[in-house]
Amino acid sequence: MFEKDLFLEYLSSPEGINKIILVIIFIAIINAIFITYSVRKTYGMAKEIREKLKVQQAKIDKLSPTKK
Repeated sequence: MFEKDLFLEYLSSPEGINKIILVIIFIAIINAIFITYSVRKTYGMAKEIREKLKVQQAKIDKLSPTKK
């Protein structure tokens, strides 16, 4: 097991700081992927519901046309 002081000293070194930065960038990339996926899925679902409503409204208009 690492000693606490040795580990903190490693993290304070340039190599340690580089590793910390790489971990932060990696986590940010994963978060961006998840956010993109959820936004596309939500938008796609809303678009699909909108299309279903348009088809349903077209069927209603076809069955009961308005009188002028």
